Amino acid sequence: MDRRRVGLLACALLAAACSRVSEWKAYFHDDPLPYYLYLPEGQTGIYPPPLFVGLLGDGGTAADCFDLWQPLAKERELVLICPELAGGATLTGNIDAEQDLSQVLTQLYSEYALQPRFFLAGFGDAGRFVLDYALRYPQVVSGVSVMAVDEFPAGSTAVADLPFLVALGETDRARAPAVEAAAEAWHQLGLLIRVVPISGDGNRPTLDFARLSAELCSQTARGG
Repeated sequence: MDRRRVGLLACALLAAACSRVSEWKAYFHDDPLPYYLYLPEGQTGIYPPPLFVGLLGDGGTAADCFDLWQPLAKERELVLICPELAGGATLTGNIDAEQDLSQVLTQLYSEYALQPRFFLAGFGDAGRFVLDYALRYPQVVSGVSVMAVDEFPAGSTAVADLPFLVALGETDRARAPAVEAAAEAWHQLGLLIRVVPISGDGNRPTLDFARLSAELCSQTARGG
């Protein structure tokens, strides 16, 4: 590929990114930190509505996260938040990121009537982050969905009532051993972990992963 074509491709990608950010401008907030928020209009489903927290970590920006999950949140009447946490892609073990998430959640719960427990979905490094968060604070989490996690934390019986979904790319042979080992270890503890194969190599957040996550959030909100 010559330099001119590379330059045109870079411009096209930048234009697409700017267009996406502009499209979601009305949903953007910057206090106490940057985040995108979707609230269902004319709530006719579950009340108070469930809260879905999406994080892409090394898979993309908060705008990418919102672009992926907002249509599904609208379809299922979920409250959706996609925050930009401290550390960006490096979320594992990041105390600042955990504090950021707690800050924005505290603000949301002070302003809106929401179900007391919220759903967490994370891709890549954010997947490990949400697993750690659920293990630390199981009393406030309703369920977890992750994809492209390279290393899993040790399970705990403290999360025995939480459903965990792990999406695994059908051709993602590099991550399969870690996923299978974690699933076996967690099953032995009596934990509710389910591994779901999806198309692709698992190296990018896909619509299949997004849809599975939204479905599980809806199920947990209904107690299913």
